[in-house]
Amino acid sequence: MKPVVIVPPAPQRWPALEDLFHNENRAFLDDLRIRVAEGVPGAHDAFAIAPEDAHHLGGCFGIGRCGDVGIVRPALVRPERRRRGLARQLFEAVAAWFEMTGGRWLYLFATAELDEAVYGRFHFQPLHRAFWQPHARLAMLRCFGHAAPTPYDGSPAGPPAVRPLTRADAPAMIALLQHRMGPDPRVPLEESAVAAEVFVLDLLAHQDRGAGLLLGEWFGGRLFAFGSAGLDRTGARTYALLVPHDYVGELLRPALEQATRERGYEQVDFPMEKLADWHHGAWQATPPPAVTDHRPPPMPPAPAED
Repeated sequence: MKPVVIVPPAPQRWPALEDLFHNENRAFLDDLRIRVAEGVPGAHDAFAIAPEDAHHLGGCFGIGRCGDVGIVRPALVRPERRRRGLARQLFEAVAAWFEMTGGRWLYLFATAELDEAVYGRFHFQPLHRAFWQPHARLAMLRCFGHAAPTPYDGSPAGPPAVRPLTRADAPAMIALLQHRMGPDPRVPLEESAVAAEVFVLDLLAHQDRGAGLLLGEWFGGRLFAFGSAGLDRTGARTYALLVPHDYVGELLRPALEQATRERGYEQVDFPMEKLADWHHGAWQATPPPAVTDHRPPPMPPAPAED
């Protein structure tokens, strides 16, 4: 049977997807359930699935897209269905949807050298690698069409604007963390990049509980920075963070301060600034740094069908 591409909301598909991904962590399952069963307003999600019967799937590849960037999540083929070309069929089906709807940069996270070889056959190239135990953690990137090597090549387009962030913006938040430092100056880019999905899901869950707020600063359709402020502490003071930690845009920090004042706080502190001062010797706010060129190596020839 050919893969079926579904676009949420599709609540009737959730039981089979929950069965397929039952070993995943709770944050992942909660996010997947919200996207599939309820649908996220403003989100662009699609899932290529391989139905076995009414209650079970042989595999699934999903992509979440925000503007022209996307994240592969989830991706799994049952062990007994592997080495039969199913992974390729599923990926090609949902990747076609991604490209046809305007996607240009697609990110994927993997956990082992074997995954790097598998996804290399789908034309993903390594972008970041963190040597965690028991396996290295990888961030990979595939560019579509004639896209630049990264979505952050070139100058920002359009005037800056700040708006609240939701689950629909998760792919843009995760993509930003592949090319800009995270909130903690002590953590190198390689590590914050490969952990970006977990970090972003945690921030979104925090906001959903009413314990935090998220604001993003955009230039045109590109997210250049975002910030989070805590709302779970009573009192006159709360805390906030910026991504990247040394971002000095015109609007984001004042918007976070204003939003917390509107919720009754008199002061908002940015403790990562003190960490930056300690870590670098003398922290000084600077404009967003030039983008490091993460240009992937030349694309290999198309492999034979797996």
